[in-house]
Amino acid sequence: MLKRLRALGDKIRYINRLIIEIDKKQTALQLQNAELAKKLRETYSYIDKMNRQIEELGEKQEKTESDLLSVVSRLEDEWKNITQYVNPEYLMLPDTGRTRYLLAGFYGAVNLGDELMLQKLYQDLNPVKNDVYVLMCDNAGLDVFRYPGVNIIHYPKNKFDFNFLASRFDCVIFGGGAIIDDAKYSLSDSYKYDLGKIFIELSSAFIGRGKRVYSLGLSTNDSLADARYTARLKSIIDNSAYFSVRDKYSAAVLQDIAGHQIRQINDIVLTYESPEVPAIAGKKYRIGIIWICNDDLKGLLYELLEHILSRYDMDNTEVRFIPFYNYCDCDPAFYHAVCRKIGNESFTAADMPGSFSEAYREICQCDLVITMRYHGALLGLKGERRTLSLLYSQHKHYYNKMQDLYEKFQQEQDLFTSIERLKEALPVNQDHVSRKIEFDNSEYDTVIRELINLCDN
Repeated sequence: MLKRLRALGDKIRYINRLIIEIDKKQTALQLQNAELAKKLRETYSYIDKMNRQIEELGEKQEKTESDLLSVVSRLEDEWKNITQYVNPEYLMLPDTGRTRYLLAGFYGAVNLGDELMLQKLYQDLNPVKNDVYVLMCDNAGLDVFRYPGVNIIHYPKNKFDFNFLASRFDCVIFGGGAIIDDAKYSLSDSYKYDLGKIFIELSSAFIGRGKRVYSLGLSTNDSLADARYTARLKSIIDNSAYFSVRDKYSAAVLQDIAGHQIRQINDIVLTYESPEVPAIAGKKYRIGIIWICNDDLKGLLYELLEHILSRYDMDNTEVRFIPFYNYCDCDPAFYHAVCRKIGNESFTAADMPGSFSEAYREICQCDLVITMRYHGALLGLKGERRTLSLLYSQHKHYYNKMQDLYEKFQQEQDLFTSIERLKEALPVNQDHVSRKIEFDNSEYDTVIRELINLCDN
């Protein structure tokens, strides 16, 4: 019995020692936990501090970015203020000591008729072309490689620029086009973009400095109503070195304003030599269409196309759309959309012509031309193609130049004032013979020689 009691005592003592050891370890663990808890609190505090610093840095970054954007915005405003008064490229114009020519028109948009006038005039000024500078529209999409070697500058941005140009150049040449237009003359900012007002301001600046102004084959609206515009226009007509229009109706409008006869010359495009255009072997009967491609006139075009589809044998007929205006891909995009909607392989769109020979060949490969554009009609008539025109009455200058053009070619019956009358003429009489008209361009040649001779004086 005693022996058992001793063994039990030994076990109890052993258990007590274990309890004491466990208690020590538990105390140590508690101390470690307390230390870990302290370190966690310190870590969380550090993280909170870092988060606050990150937030402060983010706020500082936002403020810095805002300040930087504000500075950039101020710099942009300052640059706009600078360029509002100075076209920097003007300051780089070289002083060669030779006669310098400024050529102005609706160039660079690209409107094919105006480009053809520019190309012909620039070509004919060949002996002095290094001293010819061309004012181009502010068109960011302009393919400048279309004009290799041409000195290009932008139009004036303010009225100071007109006088600056007049001080740097010896003469300004307005190379054709419907430039005489008073519709936007009264608008305060129209001198930046409207050629009708630019013509007045730039011509007046040159005349005011005793410089020479040449206007070659311009045209006007059917009437001019702004009294201030007509007063300044009369002064320009009377004081220009050479002033001319391309149609008798514009001449009549200006004669009433100037009080004397106005010189007339042919459109510059009529001075091109017409190349031979080879026939296309096995070609179908081709109808060329040159439209003014805007949404307001899309309905009239579809009405015309439906009439063609109903009246022509489309197995032996093709319709060829010919682009003339390429600002923001205007005509090509319009024509391709029309072709997709019709879904007929007999309807195709040509590439945008870039020269007289390209445009003339495209038009002369048509058997019939239907056009709303003046130079489309001119090329068709010049190429002895049956050419039907729908008068674009929304532009006030169209009547003068179109009516005169069709009278010159003795084809007045092919100029129409409504889509209904145009459709009545289709299909056309195949026995009709277009007249070949020989034009006297000696007046134009005389002016070109005078311009070239300025460098000798």
